[in-house]
Amino acid sequence: MKSVLDSRQLLAARVLADTGSFTLAGQQLGLTQSAVSHAIKALEEEVECRLFLRTGKGVRTTPAGKHFLEYTDKILAQMETARTLVTARTTSGKERLRLGVSNRARRLILPIVQPLFARDFPGRLVLIAPGSYRRNLELLDSGLLDLSFIVRADHRPDIEFVPLFEDELRIIVSAQHPWARAGRVTADDPARDTLVLYQDFNNTAQLLNRHLAREKLTLRGLTELPDHASILALVTTGRAAGIMSPFQVSQELQEGKLAALPIGNWPLVRQWGLAQAHRRSPGQMEQRLIELCRQAVPGILSRLQGNVVPAREKKAEPVVAPAKIEPRVALSGVA
Repeated sequence: MKSVLDSRQLLAARVLADTGSFTLAGQQLGLTQSAVSHAIKALEEEVECRLFLRTGKGVRTTPAGKHFLEYTDKILAQMETARTLVTARTTSGKERLRLGVSNRARRLILPIVQPLFARDFPGRLVLIAPGSYRRNLELLDSGLLDLSFIVRADHRPDIEFVPLFEDELRIIVSAQHPWARAGRVTADDPARDTLVLYQDFNNTAQLLNRHLAREKLTLRGLTELPDHASILALVTTGRAAGIMSPFQVSQELQEGKLAALPIGNWPLVRQWGLAQAHRRSPGQMEQRLIELCRQAVPGILSRLQGNVVPAREKKAEPVVAPAKIEPRVALSGVA
C-alpha cells in the first residue's frame, strides 16, 4: 500500500501554482523558499511525476500538474469541511451558523444573502458543502449542520422545512429533435438518445423514480453528469435529452434553440427550501437567514425568467412503488 500524500505538500503545490514563484509561495505559507522547494520535490518523488517546470521567469505547472491540482483542490476542500464540521458551534465566545449549501444556492442565493447576513452577524456564517443527499440529512440529524438548502424530503416529516421556491423538471431537447417537433416524448427510437440527469447532492433521482411510477413510464437508461454545462453541450448536439428545470436554459428556450417537454401527463415539481432538525428551535441567526432568503428569492426568480414559482405549502403525496431506473447507462428512451 502506497503512503498517504502529505497535506502540507499539497497546499504548497496549490500556492506555488497560484503564485508561480517559490519565494512568493514561501511568503504566503510562512516558509522559506528552500522549504517550499523541498516540499514540492518530495511530492513529485512521491507521485513519480513532474508537476512543475522551473524556468528563468519562474515556475510553470505541467499538464500533468494541472490535472493533479484539480484533485488537490478537492482534497483540501474536503479536509477543510471535515475540520469545520467537528469544530465546536461556539468558538472564541461567538456562536456560528453552519449552513449546508448546494451548488444552486451558492450560485444564486448566497451572493445576495451572505453580505446582508454578515452586516448583522459578521464572521458567523460557515458554509459547508455536505455532498450526497443522504449525507446531508445525516449531518442535520447529528447536529453538525444547523440549516441546509435542500429539496423537500417528504419521507422525513421530522425535518423542519421552510419552502422558498418550486421548479418543474422537464425533458430538454434540441429544437431539431423529433420529440420537439412532435411536441411530446415518443418511443420512436428508444436507443437514439442518452437521457442525462444532473448528478447533484439532492434527491432528484428519487423524485424522478416515483414520478415515472405514477405516470407508468419506464426509462430504459439514464446517465448522470456533474455539471449543467456538460448536459447542455450534449443536448444541443441533438443526440441527448436532458432532465432539467427550464429556468436553467431559459435563454436557449426563448431563442428557440431548445424545447422543454413534460415528463408524462402531470408536472414533476421539486420544492426547494431550508431544512432544520426538528429537535432544535431556530435562533436569531437562523431566523435572520430564513428571512433574507425569503426576501431575495422573488427577485432571483424574476431575473431567471424560468418556469419557477414561489413555494407553497405542499401536501405529502401517496407512496408509489418505484419504477426501475438503471443509473449511468448510456442509452435511453421511453416506452
